[in-house]
Amino acid sequence: MASGVQGPKQTHGYFVPLGNCVASVLQYNGAAGAGGSFLPGAFTAASWTASGASGAGALLSTISSIGQGGLLRDMGKTVVSSNRTFRKVQLVVKGASTLAGATGVTGTGAENQPYLTGYIELGTGNALVRDATPAPVAYLPGLL
Repeated sequence: MASGVQGPKQTHGYFVPLGNCVASVLQYNGAAGAGGSFLPGAFTAASWTASGASGAGALLSTISSIGQGGLLRDMGKTVVSSNRTFRKVQLVVKGASTLAGATGVTGTGAENQPYLTGYIELGTGNALVRDATPAPVAYLPGLL
């Protein structure tokens, strides 16, 4: 094997909703500032999960409770902030292509949002109970 090759690509797993995950999907907003600002950003509700987002209703209902058919794909990126752990995820819905129509440019409908991605908080035991708001999910490992 060539140097740097680690064999077949490992697929990431999925997070299965065990409760309403709509409000648990966040987006990271970097701080505004001039030339290399060191101001911290903040996590806010993902724009495509807003109740008024056009076309979002059918997609969001799939992660509104257990057994509704929606999954959150683990995208393999972790962000740790103030002893809280966030994991990047992408909404996957049966019968709908997550990437179809999603150009990575924010549009008017949920199908045109940036690949329907966001971050969910995971319960790691490091955060204080009053600060943590982990998403109600269970991890489903991907194929190895």
